[in-house]
Amino acid sequence: MPFSQFRQRSAGQVARPALFLVIILLLAGCSRNAASPGAEPAAPAASTAATAAAPAVVQPVDAVKFVVGQPGLYGVTAADLAAVGFDAAAGEPSRLSLTVDGQPVTLTTQGSGDTLELTFYGAPRASRYGWENVYRLSWGDQPRADAGRTLTPATAAAPQPRTSFTERQTLEENSAYLSQLPADNDHWLWQSLFAPATFDLPFDLPGWAGGAVALSVDLWGNTQDATVDPDHRALLLVNGQQVAETAWDGQGTRTVTATLPADVVQAAGNTLTLSAPGGTGAAVDMLYLDRVTLDYERQLSAAPDQQLLFSAEAGAPVAVAGADASSLLWEVTDLHGAAPLTGAETGAEGLRFQDDAGDGLRRYVLAPAAARLTPQAILPAPAVDLRQNSEGADYIAITTPEFVAALQALVDYRREQGLRVTVAEIQDVYDTFSGGMVDPAAIRDYMRYARDNWPGPAPRFLLLAGDASYDYRGFLADGTPNLVPTYLLQTHFVGETASDNWFVSLDEQDDRPDMAVGRIPARTAEQVATAVAKTLAYERDPNAAGWAGRALFVADDKQASFQEISDDLAANYLPAGYQTEKVYLGQSADPNAAVIDQLNQGVGLLTYVGHGSMNVWAQEKILSISDAVSLHNATQPFLMTMTCLVGYFHHPQATSMGEELLFNREGGVVAALVPTSESLATDQSQLASNIYTHLFGDAATVGEAIMLGKQDLSAERDLMQDLIETFTLLGDPALRLQRPN
Repeated sequence: MPFSQFRQRSAGQVARPALFLVIILLLAGCSRNAASPGAEPAAPAASTAATAAAPAVVQPVDAVKFVVGQPGLYGVTAADLAAVGFDAAAGEPSRLSLTVDGQPVTLTTQGSGDTLELTFYGAPRASRYGWENVYRLSWGDQPRADAGRTLTPATAAAPQPRTSFTERQTLEENSAYLSQLPADNDHWLWQSLFAPATFDLPFDLPGWAGGAVALSVDLWGNTQDATVDPDHRALLLVNGQQVAETAWDGQGTRTVTATLPADVVQAAGNTLTLSAPGGTGAAVDMLYLDRVTLDYERQLSAAPDQQLLFSAEAGAPVAVAGADASSLLWEVTDLHGAAPLTGAETGAEGLRFQDDAGDGLRRYVLAPAAARLTPQAILPAPAVDLRQNSEGADYIAITTPEFVAALQALVDYRREQGLRVTVAEIQDVYDTFSGGMVDPAAIRDYMRYARDNWPGPAPRFLLLAGDASYDYRGFLADGTPNLVPTYLLQTHFVGETASDNWFVSLDEQDDRPDMAVGRIPARTAEQVATAVAKTLAYERDPNAAGWAGRALFVADDKQASFQEISDDLAANYLPAGYQTEKVYLGQSADPNAAVIDQLNQGVGLLTYVGHGSMNVWAQEKILSISDAVSLHNATQPFLMTMTCLVGYFHHPQATSMGEELLFNREGGVVAALVPTSESLATDQSQLASNIYTHLFGDAATVGEAIMLGKQDLSAERDLMQDLIETFTLLGDPALRLQRPN
């Protein structure tokens, strides 16, 4: 992004809290036969980039990482490096190598040993997974090539230099998450307005050189009314003067532009007012402000304690007031080709230069040496390479350092069963496959590498031990951090939602899973320990014969197909050795009590078919999230739900019913197949019958039965693809189903 587009936070209002999503999910009927849930304003969690403090005991390292979150020139000293175990005197400064995402970037050094100072240009990355870039410093085999260019001295006939540049200021708060925006849109918005309403946004124009200002405001219309056209109206006022008006129909984006004359704005103390006056006739006119962009001419003027980032046309003379030749001047149009410039001249106009290299608009940074930035974090970079594995693996677990010990009992047990188990920490996955930066694609790249390069047979299982969140960048102050991320993809009914299946869809020709995958969506080590203890108790129970052969089928009655699907599964896909119990809405006086009673008696297999949401089965609450927390069933079944949203584990501020059932220490379930989206009951029935066929046929484990059942679906239809991607196993994918004798 251009320097001046770097994200700014305004002093404007904050969007209303994010209880909206939870309410919507409670009301949304599912299996899918109605309109999809509405907007999902949620509220921001902390950034997931590796910014942990250096260890108390400093161990020597051969490489370090610099975490960078804003554009500019950075300075690092030998003392900074020594604090994390890197000895700057271990080699010639010319052999130091700096890379980002595996690609070299320009580094300059001054001094050596204890007096060494490094300078480099750093910039944030344009990624939905985080602003931070991670730069890696290590010793190279060869000396670096000389960096930098010498500018050609200006001639007497040179034209008058430019003394201003076009600045772009972007004002944006990411306060509300809407899953239903189109796939190519930013799903994070700012302020909601229910007409009639207004929103005031103060703004300044730092260094304004005078002249007109180009204003652009991005909006999202969130409601639609088929009886009127248009649905939305919006007015823009600057300092009380109306500068634009627009109207549009239906859900969708709207960009409003205006040119602000010089007599309307001032250098500081401006107010932009967004007004949604209503009056369209729509039952509800709701819109969101997304972002505001201001383009204006800014003076080329340097401050003694600040960096100046600016643009200029190649070959055009430039004069920066208040600067002299002692300042650091870099051309930084290309992150990997950034270069220090020498030869600028000091004159009456300030620092003057003309850069004839390249063409078009070039970008520069000017900084006094004392104004160099310090990285957000300087961290040791341990020599970890997850590509190296001489034994191969059947079972790969990815978790956080805090959860490794809690997971160990399960790891040991799977090894006792003969599985080759590899445990990887998520930061090591990032360091090996995404240059140290948070990126879910690193997990899939890891799985592909293991399949294609490790000794066979190829891995069968992937366990993700840690919670995930759709708030990748930590916008919500009280949200759950992304411990082990999920992948967000677009679905037909709810828009964007979580898919752990994406990590194990390893072949480009289709999106079907090639491994069994499961997740323990834990926020604490205690939750990991709970899920592990339940898994081990389930598989080791010497009295399983007394309960494993009981199958409980629960069904809603809002569609006749729900109970028909349940009956079909029980009659045609369940082995004869099972004792079948049914609790159907409309056929039981108190279905909630009946379900709890059956669970307390002991059930090996639990299946629900019907409408659902994030925290309830059916509108009548056959089972609710409060039940999931309070259950005390001594034996925990495997749960398979043919419903919607019960597995929405990636909400940063709320817990799904599937998670509560898994983490209930006194009851609940040992594992659950639950959806993160909505889908049709007819499609769900195909998935259920496929899984049942493999569960009681050729699949050795629950995870592999789900994998094979998804492979049997026709992915030619988008709705079937949604099932493949969003039905998620919460629990261990290597779980072996207890069966009747």
